[in-house]
Amino acid sequence: MRRSEAKAGFTLIEMTVVMAIVALVASLVIISLPGTGRTRLKAVVMETEALLRQERLAAILTRSDRSVLLDGQSRTLVGDDGNAVAVPRDVTIDVLGAAETLYGHLLVVAFHPDGGSSGAVLRLSREGAAYEVRVNWYSGKVSIGAE
Repeated sequence: MRRSEAKAGFTLIEMTVVMAIVALVASLVIISLPGTGRTRLKAVVMETEALLRQERLAAILTRSDRSVLLDGQSRTLVGDDGNAVAVPRDVTIDVLGAAETLYGHLLVVAFHPDGGSSGAVLRLSREGAAYEVRVNWYSGKVSIGAE
């Protein structure tokens, strides 16, 4: 074999390095894409559950009615004490059992001093992943269910 023929083409090491660089760039692009992944959706659901539980406890401790409202413009769930949960734009919010407005916002659930509530179901979903945050009307218990 002549020396010039041996240098033509790529070696296995060069091809492996190129493939590793392409894989690294692809993984960086996927990580930087905007949007809510399943873990972020689950985090929003857990923050919502915590907000609802906090308002129920505050209603019992203060012996007064407390509520959680949905501000449709800013896509934020807001409790009476000012705590809020921002829902990302690519997450769909369905509120079942809420038909009342208060201060121009949708009343999601009202908690009573005895621990009971008006009851509600919040369904948060994105691209096939969905979770429900349920509030029992009788006991006020807050729970999460996955679909």
